[in-house]
Amino acid sequence: MSLTGRRVAASLLAAVLVVVAALVLWPSHPDIAGVDRAARELLTPLVADGAPAIVLHAGAIEFAANIVMFLPLGFLGTLALPRRLWWIAPLACFALSCGIETTQLLLLPGRTFAVRDIVSNTTGGLVGSGAAVVLDALLQLARRGRER
Repeated sequence: MSLTGRRVAASLLAAVLVVVAALVLWPSHPDIAGVDRAARELLTPLVADGAPAIVLHAGAIEFAANIVMFLPLGFLGTLALPRRLWWIAPLACFALSCGIETTQLLLLPGRTFAVRDIVSNTTGGLVGSGAAVVLDALLQLARRGRER
C-alpha cells in the first residue's frame, strides 16, 4: 500500500477508534433493544430454514456484534502499517480489548468484564486484518499484471 493509502487508513482508523471508545467506555451498557429486535427479525427466517437456533440467543448476537465492531480496527490497522508489520494490528486489537475490559472492570461499575468479549473482539481484529492482507495481495497482483 502506498504512503498516501496508509495515511488514509490511519485517519479512518482514528475515527473508528473514537466511535468504539464511545461505545465501550460509556458508563452503562448501551440500550440495544432495538438492534437486538432487528437482529432477531433478520435471523428468525434463517432459523426457520434450518440455521441453528443459537443465532437468536442474545449472547450470540452480542458476540457477533463485537466481532463486527473490531473488524474495521483490524482491517484499517493492517492497511495503515507497512506490509511486513501486518501482524501488529490483530495484536493491538487483542491488547485494546484487554484494556477495555479491564477499564470496565475497574472504573465502570455499570459495565461488566467478560473474557468472551476479548475473544470476540480479537476475532474481529483477526478477520479484519486477514481481509486487509488478502486485499493488499490482490491489489499487488493487479499492479504487477498491469506492469507486464
